[in-house]
Parts: sequence; C-alpha cells; structure tokens
Amino acid sequence: MAAGIVGAVAAVVSTGFEVRGRLARRRTPASPVVDPGGSYEVFISYAEADGGSAETLASQLRAEGLRVFLDRWIGPGLVESLGKEAALQASANGLLVFSVATMNDAAIRDEYAALLQRVRSGGRRFIPMLVEGVDLPPFARIRRPVDLRDPGSARFDESLATLVRALRSRGDAT
Repeated sequence: MAAGIVGAVAAVVSTGFEVRGRLARRRTPASPVVDPGGSYEVFISYAEADGGSAETLASQLRAEGLRVFLDRWIGPGLVESLGKEAALQASANGLLVFSVATMNDAAIRDEYAALLQRVRSGGRRFIPMLVEGVDLPPFARIRRPVDLRDPGSARFDESLATLVRALRSRGDAT
C-alpha cells in the first residue's frame, strides 16, 4: 500500500512539473514598461507596420545602456498620445524608422513634423533610420541616415555602433 501511495504522489509531482514546464515555455519575455514622465536619450517613431523593427532596435539600444522610449512600452492605464508627447519633450534624440509604410501614416507624419520642430527650436538631434530602400522626404534627406536594412550583417553592426556613439555624444545636435 505504501508503494501505491508513493507511486501516486510521484505521478502527481511529475505531472505538476510537466504542466509548469509547458507554462514556462509559453511565456514570452515581457517588454519593458516605460514611464512617459521620465527622461530619455532616444525617442523612436515608427509606423505600426514597422513595429517589430522598431522594437528590435529599441532593445538593442537599451542593451547598450541607453534610455529609450518606444510607445509599445507605455504602461497600462496611461494615455498613449499624452505619453508620447511627454516622452518626445523629454528626449534628447529623435529617431524615425523609414520604410514604405512610414509617410503613409498620418500620425507618423505628425511625429516627423514634431521631431523636425524640436531640431529647429531645441537643438535636438533627428536621425532617419532606413529599414527599407525608400526615398526620404526632403527634410530627412538632408540628414545622414543610419542604414539598418541588412540585420545580421557587418554593415548593420557597424551602423548600429555608429548610431550608439552619436546618441551618446554631446556635440552639435543638429
């Protein structure tokens, strides 16, 4: 009888570990939650279609120790548009991810205009980020873009390192 009880307990424990293991595998790593009231070194603007590229870039910049604002990371219960506006005001640099979808998105066109205005009025840096081969609009075209069209390549790694150095610099912000 004792052997039966031990066997039953072992089966229950084994099943519990199996279920717990499956649940652990289903969990995805949590995205960081940002507080739009904080200050940031980088504000990333992107069209929804480029959300994956923007999140990958944001995660890479955070791994380099930079404080990054990405609207996907706004915490629960906060108003997204107000959070984005506050974060834009509190960011030293603005990045805009350019792809085919970018300038077809009215909200991103507004963010583009706001990023350019911050350059003119506040000495902040605006950096176009290419994730697809597109023609940049005129005011973005006059700035040197960062080319991130080939993830995993040596050129991509070099471009990312150059971007990190630029974001950390305290030189001329225009």
